[in-house]
Amino acid sequence: MVVVMKFGGSSVADGKRIQAAAKLVKAEKGPKVVVVSAMGGVTDKLIKIATSVIDLPNTVVEREVSRFCRELTMQQRKAVIGAVTNKKERGEVLSQSLELIEKLRVALLGVGYLEDLSPKSLDYIQSFGERLNVLVMSGALNSISVKSASLTGFEAGIVTDSSFGRAHPLHSKSRKQVNSILGSHVKNKITPVVTGFIAADEKARITTLGRGGSDYTASLLGNYLKAKEVQIWTDVDGILTTDPKLVSEAKLIPTLSYVEAMDLAYFGAKVIHSKMIEPAMTGRIPVRVKNTFNPSCEGTLIVSRQKKVSGVIKAVAVIKNVVIVNLEGVGMAETPNIAGRVFSCLGEANINILMISGSSESNLSFVISESDVERALDALGMVFTNNFLKSISVLEEVNVLTVVGAGMRGTKGIASKVFATVAEADVNVMMIAQGSSEVNISFVIESDDVEKAVKSLHGEFIG
Repeated sequence: MVVVMKFGGSSVADGKRIQAAAKLVKAEKGPKVVVVSAMGGVTDKLIKIATSVIDLPNTVVEREVSRFCRELTMQQRKAVIGAVTNKKERGEVLSQSLELIEKLRVALLGVGYLEDLSPKSLDYIQSFGERLNVLVMSGALNSISVKSASLTGFEAGIVTDSSFGRAHPLHSKSRKQVNSILGSHVKNKITPVVTGFIAADEKARITTLGRGGSDYTASLLGNYLKAKEVQIWTDVDGILTTDPKLVSEAKLIPTLSYVEAMDLAYFGAKVIHSKMIEPAMTGRIPVRVKNTFNPSCEGTLIVSRQKKVSGVIKAVAVIKNVVIVNLEGVGMAETPNIAGRVFSCLGEANINILMISGSSESNLSFVISESDVERALDALGMVFTNNFLKSISVLEEVNVLTVVGAGMRGTKGIASKVFATVAEADVNVMMIAQGSSEVNISFVIESDDVEKAVKSLHGEFIG
């Protein structure tokens, strides 16, 4: 059985770190599949240059694109020299890197001259971060006598639909192809190094898997290959009981269930992304979160069983940079399917709703990211008239707090104890929601109260 090892941007941020990650791969016994993110910050730079060239005069586009590609070439060359110790291998990786960067240059020029950046073009441009980095990781592994091959997600067998920017895998076809392609590599004792985040549709057009795409790639491959374990290598020891910036006594959580991990990821824990849990959960593949810079730490193991703890609650998570949107109007009570219409309207605008609360038939409140506010108001304004809504208001400077723990299920009085603890800390609760899994309770408070609320909950339930 293979182990899937995924390394995030901070773990492969430069040549020295890529070399260290390669040594971790070599130390792992048995067959491996490696998934690699782009170097930290590269994807953001690619998005920035792609979105900026469409607004530049044609006379400036070539200069800016050339400047960007020179800087990227210098960064790539430095990483290759730092990570790939074998001179022959180094030369091959540098040559392949230059070929890729030239393709990127042509794509950026095309976007700039046409003054048009489609989702398909943006996916193609974003893909170069991972495509360049798998070359370096594969070269680093070959340099330390670990025979490897670099592959895009599509070359590894992952096929998606054509929803550029947030593509969905075609599982049946992908499973068959991944087992054929990667299975052959592993059988021949070759370690595949696969791009996270990047795949392609059935016409071989590059697609991306959306936020958390590299973790998702690792989880998908683990599911398809029936892996022994999926390892998420990052820059922290694992998943902690809360944000250590808020509570210095935050502890490592040794074991979480899939449901607990999904809730924590969704409600603010940034170590993993919530959507990567589903493929692991359906395949019952253990996921281990480990620290690239402290590999001796066992990390956090995510499995199917829900282990209860004496304090009932395992962790307190925080979502920042959110707002409450309040809809009010007598006409709401007289309109069938009002919630459905509101949420369909927001869904079509690609706006994610984090929490929902309806205090009466004439009032509906929900939480969204503050970056989505303007688009949400525009979308709602286009669909609903003033006769229907009395007002749409936005409440800023709020955070969502979530307490998570398998022991909450079936435990009487836990909600009252949570809110009594918060009240004793002199914190006002503005909205409340409890998930159907019964392993989380979420509520909204003012941003200024977050630290004392988290400290009081952590001290009461976790210690």
